[in-house]
Amino acid sequence: MKKIAFIVQRYGVEVNGGAEYFCRVLAERLAKNYEVDVLTSCALEYVTWANWYPAETTRINGVQVHRFATQYERQVKASSRAEHKLKKWSRPEEWQGLGWLRMWGRALVGKTVRRYSRLWATYQGPYTPDLIAYLKRNHQDYDALIFITYLYYPTIAGLQIAPHKSIFIPTAHDEPPIYLPVFRPLFQKPRVILFLTPAEKQFVHQQFQNEAIYNDIVGVGIEPGNVASEKLTPYLLGNQTNYLLYIGRIDPAKGCDTLFDLFIRYKEKNPSSLKLILVGQAFMPIPEHPAIQPVGFVDEQTKATLLAGANALVMPSPYESLSMVTLESFAVGIPVIANAACAVLRDHIEASQAGLLYQNYADFEQAVDQILSQDTTQMARNAQSYVQQYYTWETVLAKFDRAFAYLANNK
Repeated sequence: MKKIAFIVQRYGVEVNGGAEYFCRVLAERLAKNYEVDVLTSCALEYVTWANWYPAETTRINGVQVHRFATQYERQVKASSRAEHKLKKWSRPEEWQGLGWLRMWGRALVGKTVRRYSRLWATYQGPYTPDLIAYLKRNHQDYDALIFITYLYYPTIAGLQIAPHKSIFIPTAHDEPPIYLPVFRPLFQKPRVILFLTPAEKQFVHQQFQNEAIYNDIVGVGIEPGNVASEKLTPYLLGNQTNYLLYIGRIDPAKGCDTLFDLFIRYKEKNPSSLKLILVGQAFMPIPEHPAIQPVGFVDEQTKATLLAGANALVMPSPYESLSMVTLESFAVGIPVIANAACAVLRDHIEASQAGLLYQNYADFEQAVDQILSQDTTQMARNAQSYVQQYYTWETVLAKFDRAFAYLANNK
C-alpha cells in the first residue's frame, strides 16, 4: 500500500472552501486504497488564518490529519508591499536604459525577486513553518506528496522539498496573483501536474509553458447528495416554492455583490415570490431584502435538500478552477445560471447544455425568466448525463493510480 500526504492550507468538515472540500472528498476516497495523511494548518478561515483547531494529530473519516499552528496571522499590508515590489521587478521596462544600474544596485544589497517572493509567501500565509519542518524530516516516509492550490505558503514552500515525488493540483485560474514572478519557477517544479478542467490546463500551459511535465485532467467524482427530509425545506424557507440557490463563500471575490444587485433589480422589475437563498459563510454584508435569505453554513444533507428543491443554482463567480457545486447541481438535475466571464463555468454550461449564461442584467433576467417559465426537463437530463460521462469516481481514481505509477517508475 502506498502512503500519500496531502498538503493543503485548511482541512476539516467545518471548512468552507471549494479547494479544501475537493481535498477532503479526494483524500477520503483515496484512503480506501492507500494510507493517507493530510498536513494542514490550524485555521478555519482564510481571511486571517487565525488558529482555530488545536495543533494535533487527529482522524477525520478515515484520514489522519496533522495540524500545525500558524505562526502569525495574514499580514495584509506587508503582503501588499511585497507584491508591489514583485510587480515592479517583473516589469521589463524597469531594466531599460540606465534603469538596469538601479535594479542591479538593488540586487547587490539583497533586494531581489527571490527575497520578496519568500516574504510575499509568508505574509500571504498560512505561515506554518512547523509543517514545512515536518515535511523536511518525514517526506521519505511518503510515496507521493499531493499539493492542492498554488496560491498559499504550504504549497510554495513545500513543493521545494521533494519535487521528484510531488503531484501538484494548482486549481489555477486567471487572477492577478498568478502573474507574480514567484509562480513561474513553482509551476516548473513538480513531477506531475493534475488539472481539474480543460480550461485550467490550457491557461496554465499558456502562462508557464510547462507542457513537458506529465499532466492529466482528473476532475472529481460527483455523487448526488442524500436529501435529509422533504419537510426540511418548508422548515427553513416557509412555504416558499420558487427560489434560486447560491452555495459557497459569500464574498465579493465570488461575485456575490454583483449577484445581489442583479437579483434586487430583477425583483423590482418582476414582482413575485421568488427568493434568493444563500448557503455559506458571509465575508461581506448581505443586503437586508425580504427576498434574500441567508441560511448560513449547513451540513451536507441540508445542502443537498436545498439544492434538490431549487429552480436553479446561481454561480456568479468570475474565477473558478472546477466549481464542484455546479457539478453537484448537475448530478441532481438542477440547471445552473452562471457568469459567462468565467471560462470554467462557461465550458461546463456549453458542454452540458444544462444551464444558461449571463454577461449583464438583460441576460440574467432572460435566464431567470426562462428557468421559471419553461420546462427544464431536458436540461435536467443533460446535466445528469454530463456528470455520468465525465465526473465519476471510477474515472478519477484511475487517473490518480496512473499518476502514482508514473511517480514510482520515474524516481
